Amino acid sequence: MKISKKVKFILPIAVATVMATSVSIPFIRNVNAEITGTSGIENFSLPKVTGPYNINANVGSDPKELDFAWFTQSSGKTQIKISRTSNMNGTEFPTSADIQDAEQTVVKATQSINQSETALTDIDGKATPANNGDDVYNGKKTAGAPTGEYSNKAKVKGLDPDTQYSYSVSDGQGNWSPIYTITTLPTDKVTFAAFGDPQIGAFDNSKGTAKSNATGGHKNLNDDKTGWNNMLKLVTQNKDLNFLFSMGDQINDYNYLVQPSNSSDGQWYQYRDFFNPDSTVNYMQNMPLAAFCGNHDHQMGEYYGYHYNQPNISKLGATQYGNDGDYWFTAGPVLFLVLNANNYGTADHDQFIAEAIKANPNVKWKVATWHQSAYSEANHNTKNELDDPVLTIRNTWTKMMDKYNIDVVLQGHDHYYTRTAQMLNGSAVDPNTGAPETLKNSSNASVPGTANPNATYAKKEYPDSVTNPKGTVYFTLDSGTGSKYYDFNNGNNDTVGGSADHSFSVVGWQGYVPSYSYVSFTDDTFTINTYAANDYTIGNQSLIDSYTITKK
Repeated sequence: MKISKKVKFILPIAVATVMATSVSIPFIRNVNAEITGTSGIENFSLPKVTGPYNINANVGSDPKELDFAWFTQSSGKTQIKISRTSNMNGTEFPTSADIQDAEQTVVKATQSINQSETALTDIDGKATPANNGDDVYNGKKTAGAPTGEYSNKAKVKGLDPDTQYSYSVSDGQGNWSPIYTITTLPTDKVTFAAFGDPQIGAFDNSKGTAKSNATGGHKNLNDDKTGWNNMLKLVTQNKDLNFLFSMGDQINDYNYLVQPSNSSDGQWYQYRDFFNPDSTVNYMQNMPLAAFCGNHDHQMGEYYGYHYNQPNISKLGATQYGNDGDYWFTAGPVLFLVLNANNYGTADHDQFIAEAIKANPNVKWKVATWHQSAYSEANHNTKNELDDPVLTIRNTWTKMMDKYNIDVVLQGHDHYYTRTAQMLNGSAVDPNTGAPETLKNSSNASVPGTANPNATYAKKEYPDSVTNPKGTVYFTLDSGTGSKYYDFNNGNNDTVGGSADHSFSVVGWQGYVPSYSYVSFTDDTFTINTYAANDYTIGNQSLIDSYTITKK
């Protein structure tokens, strides 16, 4: 296999010419997402860790690559050792094993972000007011301070697709991790498990009064960790699973590496529990991972990016807080376009998408993913105001999806499952003709069940299987851990009054139990099955929704 010691890939600057529908998109540059309070890393003490930790293997640019990342609390010549599992002699690596030096960087986190910075303008040309939820801010580049940790990254190329490998990583001081086994992605098809926000550390039912209390709502960090561990235990029972896909907000704490009021909580502990909810099983080390930055991940600035080693990272879509920009990868017949929605500006993302598509002209499917949902039935987001960032994304980003003929969009943020109709030009459309269509309500459509907290809301009349459809289908995924849920938006919280607009929605569901989507692509088909976890036994999971697209 070919080993690359240090790889940095920046997409070419020229915007590609892509055959697409002519769409006018309002370009907004350098617009960055919410900040809450101030971030601080002063006056904290990290637990002492010997050896590598927070180990994970990110999907590579293609199935012949895996991109590894891990932390250490010591500097030195850190390495990864990797071999085909079939060549291993028990726990001994063969002499033919490849050893690669990692690229080591001092870990920094943002010391302070001022919440009162002047807001930028958005779609209506007006400045958004300060301290208003998920509003967008201009701000100044903030200085990072060392945390006492080191980030280690290694890209391993030249691997054989759909092949199991064994690997171990070191801390540069003679300490090596256990040996993990991981399988590269296939080239002809791909299957993955997608989760809405794990958000380790949210445990929003600490008082035991939230609706989620009916299903054992989480009351502390350990509950969140257990929920994540149980979910990973469930999804890895799917034998054809190729990788894990998290929709942002892997962790919860906005402001602190270690909380002043709780020295056993904060981003440091939440990342620990995300990457290692059960050290005896090592789900996260044995399965390729794709993840991206949510609004909770981004506020500690560059600290987020040290945890991952994502392929083809672009400067386009980055924020001044030090968050990485957009990235892409291919798996099976799919190009995945991963956008940083903490930068709402369309110009950067449009250029990134054009360049990524130009670099991958032969893919059969195009999937876009980002955190803040454009379409959702939940009461988390939409205020029906022009300065609402959700409407900013809905009114601009969806036009990019039309322009580049994106097939599927996966999102998080709302902790509530929603599937749209095929959407084109901002409207639900007939999947066969592309003509705008008024969705008809079946009995009790999109109205929350009250007697049964786990009830699936009835579907609107729309096909569950389509062939060569027009437009793009959007999915918003519910919580993957059970740490936090949002309710149905009936319009009562809209600051401008009136009923909430759910004309885009075909299925909405809130069962107050963790859920995930099992997604598969072949050359001809896309299928997504979304399940409620129930007791975390695959035989007892409940199907929430299923949707299939066939291309001929």
